[in-house]
Amino acid sequence: MNPVDNPYRPGAGRRPPLLAGRASLLDNFEVVQTRAEVRGEGDRSWVLNGLRGVGKTVLLGELFARATARQWIAAKIEVGASGPLPAALSRALTASMRRATGHHPEARLRRLLGVLKGFSLRVDPTGAFSVGVDVDAVRGIADTGRLGDDLSGLLEVMSETARDLGIGVLILVDELQEAPEESLAAINTAVHHLGQLDPAPPVLLVGAGLPSLPAQLADATSYAERLYEYRNVGLLDPGAAREALVVPARDLEVEWNPDALEAALDVARGYPYFLQAIGKHVWDAARTDVIDADDVEVGLEAARQEVDDGLYRSRWERATPAQRDVMRALAHLGGAEPAPVADIAVAAGKARTSDISVARVELIKKGLVYAPERGLLAFTVPGMHEFVARQN
Repeated sequence: MNPVDNPYRPGAGRRPPLLAGRASLLDNFEVVQTRAEVRGEGDRSWVLNGLRGVGKTVLLGELFARATARQWIAAKIEVGASGPLPAALSRALTASMRRATGHHPEARLRRLLGVLKGFSLRVDPTGAFSVGVDVDAVRGIADTGRLGDDLSGLLEVMSETARDLGIGVLILVDELQEAPEESLAAINTAVHHLGQLDPAPPVLLVGAGLPSLPAQLADATSYAERLYEYRNVGLLDPGAAREALVVPARDLEVEWNPDALEAALDVARGYPYFLQAIGKHVWDAARTDVIDADDVEVGLEAARQEVDDGLYRSRWERATPAQRDVMRALAHLGGAEPAPVADIAVAAGKARTSDISVARVELIKKGLVYAPERGLLAFTVPGMHEFVARQN
């Protein structure tokens, strides 16, 4: 078939043609948007946590698109990609207000613009504050230099402005597990402050990160356990995985032979990234508008190669020999499940758990493994254990 028509989209953060299995979360966001616009009220903020490649970044992008389509004040950042979190947030909020000045009356935005300018000059003094409107910085609200207090003040003024305009505020923070503890504490402080206002302000903060993120937020401030609505973004169930492959093809009048489909699903195991890779390569290998078992056999080989080279191998090659020993032991013991650190040390041929401490910490910093609970370790990428087991 023509590769130009290929509907599947493997790749980091790329939106697939169908957000299979995520309808509940998106429906909940529709409720949040409607409540904000009709009643001027918000709800608890969200934390999306899950392994690499399950679609967290895609979901943040979808929420951002839906919010901006309804002229919300919306900002999206990725921790670590654009410098320190406060400065990155300042720049993203500035961009959001630049968009807002094109949709909403300037007079109703001026106070917020002044407060945001004061906040921005404090957290990013070398940055350029430009929103298309000449305003003076408002002093004494969000410019103390204490991020938790300043973010609380800024978001409160944003919520007041949004309520006046009949919209909401959406702040999206990707890779939140990479933020330093003081930044996590500041975010918790701001969300806690918003939660104490009555009525609840129309502000939703959505943080996304690895499965360790809820524990990190709780370590930063103990009350974080009650602050957020924690939503696990996991592998797709069989029905959703089937839809992810079948529906985009059917929309282009292409069908999957039942046996071919089952073979592809059996290999993908509900992993969204792998499903898109399989779909892409099987489509390119297909000879007719009915995908058969031979097409899947050829496509699967190419998909495995892509995932190995593009997802797994790069992570493996970033690890030192000592770190690879830990990864091998984890793959042998835990497979797709977490394994006790003490057992990993023994399997790696070490006498004490402390002998793998440096390697363990560095693997966590590199995002190759995470600690789902104290004393446990697991891979951040589904299927990584199988790749590691194949390495010499």
